[in-house]
Amino acid sequence: MTGTGEDGRAWGWGGIVTALAGVGVIVASGPLWPFEEADLADNAAMVARFDDTTMWWAFATQVAFTLAAFGSVLFGAGLKRRLERQCPAGSLVPMTAFLGMLLTGALSLAGCGMGTEAFHQIRNRAASDPDTVMSSVGQLGTYGWLWSGLLLTAGALAVAAFRQGAVARWIGVVSVAFGLLLAVTQLTPFQYLALMVGVPYLLVLGAAFALGRRAPA
Repeated sequence: MTGTGEDGRAWGWGGIVTALAGVGVIVASGPLWPFEEADLADNAAMVARFDDTTMWWAFATQVAFTLAAFGSVLFGAGLKRRLERQCPAGSLVPMTAFLGMLLTGALSLAGCGMGTEAFHQIRNRAASDPDTVMSSVGQLGTYGWLWSGLLLTAGALAVAAFRQGAVARWIGVVSVAFGLLLAVTQLTPFQYLALMVGVPYLLVLGAAFALGRRAPA
């Protein structure tokens, strides 16, 4: 397959696709919250603000999470192969980096499922309990925490850069910076902001590996 051989870089585009899918989740989530402060104490009033376009924004989150799920696993698999060629034999770094992406991908499928649930709840809102509808929409709005698995990948790449010389040091610097930001999101009641941190991080990583200098075989 073109671009996927030993020195191929097509897998790097998986990181870019995942990042862009994350942007899609962020954009699509906005219209799911057309509420005013006065509505927040009344789920029925909140549901009444939905119109026939709202369910399609929920569907858009489903599609975006699906792209993120498969893009992240592709990127993780390619990253693992790249690191295995550059890290010392027996290093845990390649597998740790992959597991971070796999965790992000697997949990993004959960976000995909919540997008489906929210779509049907909003579509049938006239016959549904407003509390149930808003429960689904509210949960979907917090699913950015699914990207917290990137902490593993960031940590692994930092070790790969500074301890093993397996990737460029600037990638290590970027990984430390974004890893610290991800840690902050997980140590505070704002875990969903992991998505906001993960999008630029994966965009940088994806571009670096897809468009940057090839690693020696």
